[in-house]
Amino acid sequence: AVIYLLLAICTLFLSGEPAQDGSLNRLLLWIMPMFGGSLAGAALWFSWLQAGVLHAFCKYCTALHLLGCIMAMTIMVYALKQASVRQTWSFFAAGVATAMLFAFVQTRTAPASIYAAGTTDSDLPSFSEDEVPVLQAGSGAQDPQDITLLFDFQCTHCRRLHALLPELLERTAGHYRIFLCPIPISSACNPYIPATGIDRFAGSCQLTRYAMAVWYSNPGAFGEYGDWLLGNGDPRAKIDLTEAERLARSLIGNNLEGAVQNPRIDAYLRKAEELFGRTTRAGQGAVPLLAGDKSWVVPEVNDVDGLMQLIHDGLQM
Repeated sequence: AVIYLLLAICTLFLSGEPAQDGSLNRLLLWIMPMFGGSLAGAALWFSWLQAGVLHAFCKYCTALHLLGCIMAMTIMVYALKQASVRQTWSFFAAGVATAMLFAFVQTRTAPASIYAAGTTDSDLPSFSEDEVPVLQAGSGAQDPQDITLLFDFQCTHCRRLHALLPELLERTAGHYRIFLCPIPISSACNPYIPATGIDRFAGSCQLTRYAMAVWYSNPGAFGEYGDWLLGNGDPRAKIDLTEAERLARSLIGNNLEGAVQNPRIDAYLRKAEELFGRTTRAGQGAVPLLAGDKSWVVPEVNDVDGLMQLIHDGLQM
């Protein structure tokens, strides 16, 4: 925003007079190519972030970066006609280097871990090892602390949190047991999600049933299937319902239709929905959600250290 504003000011003072030594035009023809380089460098950086990290493109961001590149080219064409080629390209390169410096700072600066938390006077619903999959490192501690994790298979924040769990369990030497409780965050089947014009988690109802059908029918295969539904480490991976059905059928057998209608799945979903509903505040519920006996947190963490601190502070363990 600052660079666009400064470019606008420079344009107002730019005149058609020759760029002589000591003239305002000569000074502007030093500054403007550097701003153009900054715009081009920023466009390259943010376009790479969208393509290489997010695996998704924002049409408004892309349009802005395209306009920035057009502006940079316009500046360069004008400056090359008015000033020396070496001077113009030197200042342009300095602008690109400035943008890359900001990019470097961004990659080395992680935002602080944050979370929303809550408590209740009565015990929250809990689950047994027969109801849901459990993560625990090795044989675990003699008296581990149980944590319930509510998540949606299509939630990118849930996928990022899942990637931290193995290291969390290893570093805490089995002090925690994590009960994996998938819950669809879709208004199509979750009574606590208000219906809107756009269902961002459409398909989650069926994915959750497929996953629980695999768990109840073939528990040993749930790890493989669950990892695939969670994108195998890619938080932005798109899960195809047809492929999810095909893979579930290969793990369960031909009776997939009967497996997804297992009454145990309905009983589990009612219990998971109760937990979700009781941790919903002012009509707003969210996942991933970590729940203890009488407290819960909705985390936004970047590393295991932040997650460990969050569990300690938010879950009062």
